[in-house]
Amino acid sequence: MSLALDRTTWKRFTLGEVVRHVTDRVDADTCGLKRFLAGEHIPSGSLSITNWGVIGRDPIGPMFYKRFKPGHVLYVSRRTYLRKVAVPKFEGITGEKTFVLETLDESLLLQEFLPFVLSAENFHAYAIAHSRGSVNPYLNWGELTAYEFDLPPIDEQRRLAGLAWAVERHRLAVAKSKVNAAAAADVYFSEMLARHAAETVPAPDLIDEMTVGVVVRPTQYYTDDRVAGVPALRGLNVRPGGFDLTDLVYFRPESAADLRKSTLREGDVVVIRTGRPGDAAVVPSEVVGYNCIDLIIVRPGRHIDSKFVELFLNSGYGRAQILRRSAGTAQQHFNVGALKKLRIPVLSLDEQRVLVSATAEIQSVSNRFADELASLRAMRDAMLNNVFGVAE
Repeated sequence: MSLALDRTTWKRFTLGEVVRHVTDRVDADTCGLKRFLAGEHIPSGSLSITNWGVIGRDPIGPMFYKRFKPGHVLYVSRRTYLRKVAVPKFEGITGEKTFVLETLDESLLLQEFLPFVLSAENFHAYAIAHSRGSVNPYLNWGELTAYEFDLPPIDEQRRLAGLAWAVERHRLAVAKSKVNAAAAADVYFSEMLARHAAETVPAPDLIDEMTVGVVVRPTQYYTDDRVAGVPALRGLNVRPGGFDLTDLVYFRPESAADLRKSTLREGDVVVIRTGRPGDAAVVPSEVVGYNCIDLIIVRPGRHIDSKFVELFLNSGYGRAQILRRSAGTAQQHFNVGALKKLRIPVLSLDEQRVLVSATAEIQSVSNRFADELASLRAMRDAMLNNVFGVAE
């Protein structure tokens, strides 16, 4: 992507010369604010925040005391490889390891341009290279402020920020369309199940095995060796119908060998127990051999299709049952005992597969929006590489 840039008037700065860390400290219980942002609420590779915690309802750690305001730039300094930069549209609090940033002088750096400085691959490469620690690497403030980059004049910043934010707004619209298309697939699947609701059976009648991954002190098995180590899935790696493998932990090979009960096989269905109870995904070939932590492992019997189980658990029809059986208020929890009480409509294997195929056809619309999102991400990355250079 060519932006016809004239760099002759650009000036070199360190981040510390143009940005300050906002350290407005408040007490979560008395500040009167309603929302908080933890690391899991800030997405990777997207500046927009669509999820948050509610103070007084959701669990919040004691180190959440930093106030942010609309337009501030949030940078998650832990696990810098996750590339978490976002701009909230509301006021709230966040944790000590998230930097709340604003420009020191708008005549040098526009606040609206700052998030793109921190979204460039050059910056991410610098942050990863200068992070400390191995299991939970972090970037400290001193290292962050030492980052050097070339900054265009204000008019050029305004033009480039306008282009980049236009891409981000379009990305949000496409993401919403993707969600709507997925919802249409769910409505269809749930309505078809409802037609068979007169005849249902308990889940154990159709499922051969239901077990739980490692629950007790999983960290005792961790290793920093990402080559020899065996990947282990956690709840944050599971999405309805798929996986996010960007933030894995690893077990020592000898430990993983001793934990064969929770080693995943192709066709297994993994189900989240805590936080987002019931979110489920079929294990594909690339995840075979992984272990898992605090996830339910479902091994379907010969009379039920794995994909049908996944769709059932993720559907509105299945969710209604799951929510009734999930324990806890602040942090919902779904266990094997509750799973065994679910009742599944009786369909033949052929009927299941026809329903799965028809649902997949509707879901394909959502998948096309997902492809467009990937294209928009590539467009934005190309633009930022053009502005800030490609990481070596």
